[in-house]
Order: sequence, then structure tokens, then C-alpha cells
Amino acid sequence: MLAVAFMLLPVLFGIVELSGLIHAWIGQQAAAAIGARVAGERGEDDSVVRDRIAVELRAAGLDPVQVQVIVTPAYARWDQPITVRLVSRQHVAIPFLFSRDVTLSSSYVGRGEVNH
Repeated sequence: MLAVAFMLLPVLFGIVELSGLIHAWIGQQAAAAIGARVAGERGEDDSVVRDRIAVELRAAGLDPVQVQVIVTPAYARWDQPITVRLVSRQHVAIPFLFSRDVTLSSSYVGRGEVNH
């Protein structure tokens, strides 16, 4: 009975860690999506875009300082693509098995809605 408990304990911790990782990824995806929408609406990478991404990350329970934001190109003309990519590192630790950092990457493409 004790052996079964020691085998199931890492499985339980693995489920908890994986659910936390999925939660972070979903929040990061949502922030990338809204960032691409705002960047397309404004036609550029500016403080409004980055502030909106930070607000979305905070709403998901993520620290915006720990997430790298990459917007390419810096300016987009009418109907040109503008890509928002978010990259973060999350720590995964499952007792008795392993502990490592995982890189989460989220990317969304918006279309420029402004003719500069």
C-alpha cells in the first residue's frame, strides 16, 4: 500500500504542475492575442500596445516583467501583418522525478488598420 502511495504521489504533483503550466500558457496566449489586435489597430509597436499586454498578463496572474514582448515590424501599413510574440520561462518541479525550466512561446498576427 505504501509503495502505491509513493508511485501515485509524483503523478498527483505532475498533474498540479502541468495545470499551472497550462494556465500560464493560456494567459500568455490571451495577452498575445489582445496585443496583436491593439498593434494592428494602432499600426505600430508603442507604449499603448505594451501596456495592454501587461494588463492582460496581470489579469491572468502572470508577472509582465518575466515575459519578453517582441513586436515585428515596429510599424505596419494598411493590411500588412504585425506579429506579437511573447516568450517566458516557467519552472516545473515534480518531486522525486525532475525539476527544469520550460520556455513558453505565444505568437499572434494582426493586420495593420492604419495607413501611415
